[in-house]
Amino acid sequence: MPTLTVTLPRLHSGGQRDIQQCPARFIVIDAGRRWGKTRLGVALCTEAGLLGQRAWWVAPNYPMSNVGWRPLKQLGTQIPGTLKREMDRTLHYPGGGWVQVKSADKPESLRGEGLDLVVIDETAHIPKFEEVWEQSLRPALSDRQGKALFISTPRGFNHFWELYQRAEADSTWAAFQHPTSDNPYIEAAEIEAAREQLPALVFRQEYGAEFVQLAGALFKREWFQLWETAPDIRYVRYWDLAVSTKEIADRTAGVKAGFTEDGTLVVADVVKGRWEWPDALHVIGSTARADGAAVRQGVEDVGAQKGMYQALRREPTLRGIGFWPVTVHKDKLSRALPVLARAEQRKVALVVGEWNGDFMNELCAFPESDHDDQVDGLSGATQMLAGSGMLIARMGRSEEEAEPEDQERFGDWESPPVRKKRQPKRHTPWRRVG
Repeated sequence: MPTLTVTLPRLHSGGQRDIQQCPARFIVIDAGRRWGKTRLGVALCTEAGLLGQRAWWVAPNYPMSNVGWRPLKQLGTQIPGTLKREMDRTLHYPGGGWVQVKSADKPESLRGEGLDLVVIDETAHIPKFEEVWEQSLRPALSDRQGKALFISTPRGFNHFWELYQRAEADSTWAAFQHPTSDNPYIEAAEIEAAREQLPALVFRQEYGAEFVQLAGALFKREWFQLWETAPDIRYVRYWDLAVSTKEIADRTAGVKAGFTEDGTLVVADVVKGRWEWPDALHVIGSTARADGAAVRQGVEDVGAQKGMYQALRREPTLRGIGFWPVTVHKDKLSRALPVLARAEQRKVALVVGEWNGDFMNELCAFPESDHDDQVDGLSGATQMLAGSGMLIARMGRSEEEAEPEDQERFGDWESPPVRKKRQPKRHTPWRRVG
């Protein structure tokens, strides 16, 4: 019988090889961003599949599971005899082993398989983790005495921290902690640049792999200035849309903000509430008209909000108001970091208004609060300002020198999307032929 020899990607000496050789059955890996968690997990899953074993890659949700599926597929298709099934995201290797990528957003879907290995990606970000682990994944490892790898960047002192504590105390478990700097392929200058740009606690968590408490510690009230009047500067308003009147539901929030000459972020006004769609249209329209044509109105055009953005553009009662699409790629915390960095420098000011108290309460409870609509609104407005050329000009470049990526964040800044008028059909007069 012919022998197939496969050389897997080389693991780096900053901790990956030690984990690969670790004999412990349950391994908790607390690592900084870009340390190489995904590369390690993909290599171990592929190795298991080539040895005829069964392995799962489990991520918090379907979009995040693609982070594992892409490199697994890329590596697997280079191995002769590997069968790829895109529909259920499974790779079948020569010799009978297989690897399947799953998401944990539906715990009941994780039942039924006996496994030799499960890699749980971004463990700290899995909701209902106890249910996922105790009722689904742990029993799946019993009949085959399978192994489990819990890989993640920390997220406060949640269930991942508890796993790490158990791994340090239990001889059948193993715990590894590796900051980003342990990856020999990440330049030290890049890490230092991140240290200077990010808030201290965020850097310690995301790059240092430290367990820190961000809840209630991100924004501090004493960082914010209160101004009696709004300065005469260029403003934008970003709308974070939600349509419901239930008390537990998210709210629609429209945040108006602008930059001063010295780079201070001024929050001039916040409109918020829980409205059904007709009422929301009325509030958005009246607010936009009160702002005037000089204040651009931005709306997210990704996911569910994309449909709302398109509905706003088609709404007859809002004719004459331009809405700019804002493309959002990052999670809520990442989007809020530019605001946080300015707040730490005492470069955020609120214009005195009735909305101040609720706005500050939500901001200082972020990211663990039940609602973050106003925070998302401020993050979106800051993204619009950064992409419009206002911030670029502060950095010594003109708007004409802005990078193409800046334009992509919000669409065409100088010209709002134009509704295409439907042209009437031309009918050729009927005439008899022959």
